[in-house]
Amino acid sequence: MYNVAICDDENIIRDELCSLCADVLNFKGIEHKISAFDSAEALEQAIYVGNSFDIIILDIELSGKNGIELAQEMRRNNDMTSIIFVSSYDSYLRYGYSIQPIHFLIKPVDFNMLYNAISADLRINHSTSQIMLNFKNKAYTINTSDIIYIEIIGHSLYIHTEEGKTAFRQTMAEIEQMLPGEFFCRCHNSYIVNLRYIDEFSRTEIILSNGTVLPIGRRYCDIFQKKFIRYMNSLG
Repeated sequence: MYNVAICDDENIIRDELCSLCADVLNFKGIEHKISAFDSAEALEQAIYVGNSFDIIILDIELSGKNGIELAQEMRRNNDMTSIIFVSSYDSYLRYGYSIQPIHFLIKPVDFNMLYNAISADLRINHSTSQIMLNFKNKAYTINTSDIIYIEIIGHSLYIHTEEGKTAFRQTMAEIEQMLPGEFFCRCHNSYIVNLRYIDEFSRTEIILSNGTVLPIGRRYCDIFQKKFIRYMNSLG
């Protein structure tokens, strides 16, 4: 079940987005549930009481708390729910870097625009890509989308997810071959990072959405920057 939240304070536009979203997901043959909200506060309350969404289609120009403010608050709480921003203006694009939305859609939204945005989310965040690792004669299956970063300390390789970290005996070279290259990048001799979890970076370090700071090795800097730019362009 693909759970969608649509938040817009204009009744007609909200209904149109719900109908359009249903058309897209029916066309793709995806079982879904669509929940509609008329304010950021109503959506925020739904999340607070435990409702979970796979993607939020969020109007920016809301009365009360606007869409950017809600998204920023979610990211500060390490909520990485996919977001598609909807706006009548493209001036908000500059706010999207730290929020990492799937897409910005300019009103009026049509079927093809929403189809492409939802397809990007399904490809990036809901693929069945998994890796299988062995440790102490046990096999472990890990969804690559759950991996935040990987580090190697001594002879142990640690995979970090939101659930914590787990140690394995693979080498960095071995695990690099297992990971989908479009979403992961070696940024240091000791680190591989999932590009989806990057909040910001400089030439010397990366800040992740959970606040973790990773170093960028000098030899990896240019490669990392080019790969991250390609990743961001793929979202658009």
